Amino acid sequence: MASIKGLMALLITSSLVWGSLVAAGETPTYGLEIITEEWAPYNYQENGEISGFSVEIVQAMMVQLGETHTITVYPGARGESMLNHQSNIMSFSLFRTPERENHYKWIGPISQESIYFYKRKDDQRIFKSISDIKKVAKIAIPHKGLVSSYVDTLKLTNIHKMPKKDAQFRHVLMGRADLLANVTPLGISYYLKQLNEAPNALVKTQLKLLEFPLYIACSKQMPDNIINKWQIALDQVKASGEFERIYNKYLH
Repeated sequence: MASIKGLMALLITSSLVWGSLVAAGETPTYGLEIITEEWAPYNYQENGEISGFSVEIVQAMMVQLGETHTITVYPGARGESMLNHQSNIMSFSLFRTPERENHYKWIGPISQESIYFYKRKDDQRIFKSISDIKKVAKIAIPHKGLVSSYVDTLKLTNIHKMPKKDAQFRHVLMGRADLLANVTPLGISYYLKQLNEAPNALVKTQLKLLEFPLYIACSKQMPDNIINKWQIALDQVKASGEFERIYNKYLH
């Protein structure tokens, strides 16, 4: 009997020690898998390293939690399948749409983004409304995706759809198109750098096309205490000023 009591005491002690390690953030008790896809400047690979605004936000959340997790890049379709069929997936950066709302649990927003119409810096015209942009000769936009689908609803006849982002930018920069609508302010900054253009080569008009929040989507089966813990970590990142610092790093 004494040996059994001794064994039980050892097990209890071991459990307490393990629990203290977990509380200290050394070893999470859940097999969390964090994934993303290529979508610069939010999440992308550069020189073999994963980088981007959203990546740095998630890493800052890990610091708040005292946890370390690998972030793995997958093609979008595979990531969506993992999110739908596995119980331990966190995936970012995702639009929180009505169609997706009940399929996942959500942490965020990690950013509240907008897409505006942009013009060349030397273009003195004022664009405030849809009627204003109807007067221009050509507007460069992506050939598919969220922006393309939304622009289609506006019934504009001066749209020029193009598959490559660099070509969309060059068309406006070279005067072949009047306006550009394709990415967020962070995206504008990123692609102008990639093209070795001045940060102010394109300027934002007063006309906003879309506004949307970006979130971390989690498997529906993920325990609520994990969701809540990560949400608190994100709130702390924002309150500390770290969120703003990271955002400004990618904006300028």
